[in-house]
Amino acid sequence: MHDINQMAYVGQVPWHGLGTPLPDNADYDSIVEAAGFYTAEERPLFAPGRDEPIPDKKALFRTDTGGYLSTVSKGYEVVQFEEVARTLVEAAGGVRCIFHTAGTLGRHGERGWLLGELPEPMRVRGDKSIIKRYVLGYTGHDGTTAITLKNVATRVVCQNTIGVALGERDGAEWNIIHTTSAKVRLEEAARAFRRMVQGYERFAALSDHLAMTRFSEHQLRNVIDLVMPLPQDEAEHPRLMKGRNKVIELFHAGRGLEGSIRGTAWGALQAFSEYADHHRHTRVPKGKNVDTLRLESIWMGKAASMKRQALAAIADTARIRLTT
Repeated sequence: MHDINQMAYVGQVPWHGLGTPLPDNADYDSIVEAAGFYTAEERPLFAPGRDEPIPDKKALFRTDTGGYLSTVSKGYEVVQFEEVARTLVEAAGGVRCIFHTAGTLGRHGERGWLLGELPEPMRVRGDKSIIKRYVLGYTGHDGTTAITLKNVATRVVCQNTIGVALGERDGAEWNIIHTTSAKVRLEEAARAFRRMVQGYERFAALSDHLAMTRFSEHQLRNVIDLVMPLPQDEAEHPRLMKGRNKVIELFHAGRGLEGSIRGTAWGALQAFSEYADHHRHTRVPKGKNVDTLRLESIWMGKAASMKRQALAAIADTARIRLTT
């Protein structure tokens, strides 16, 4: 279920076909309006037949339509959708952050998000592909949804993709509860997020180093022994052997591995990545969709874990220091 109340997008039309298309150069105000980012306001809450407001509760309403959103505690602090979105954009590089999707979810638009892309997609020396870096801001006025700033791999276009993005285990994430210190903590999270963005620059330098470091098949086999070890028993393990051989095949002739990056530490990492994301066997329980399970594995499961292990082993084998 998409659960869309209102949304805007740039580029590819979402699977549900909803939303207002905007040009690539849409300004921030146009995004906010098309996404339906209203202002929420607090109002006293009254019990039936009572003239005095309930002392420890208050209600949240939309100022544009007057629609009721939720009942919250007295200590709840409203942080507007636009505040979260602007904080995310500024922390991710100011006006250079590229907008992708934004919108509100729920019957009355109780929850909202903005998805952007960090400026200047990462390019590795000798590799024709680019690495995109998405950032997500998400919150709600439903009394339960915290404020979240996170870098993700998912293009968010609905409630389901919000769930997948929030479930990703890799990358940096900040969660802030709507208490009286929420806005202060949002500012602190923005500074930390900015430091994370700067960390991407260090990863770009590491990737270039990997791409300039020659890596032999012998070294790759040593890494495979660490990442995909054969059990010490007398069984044949044909599926595991097939996977190990596939990584070697991809190292020599994998998708996009050509020119100067073939036979490098970066090429070895890409061989593991392609295997983990597209060739590794995925068990499919009855009633489950294989594509959905594979995507979950790529973003937050065994595939993601394999790629982390491979990077560490390749860097160690090539004597490249990993810094945090």
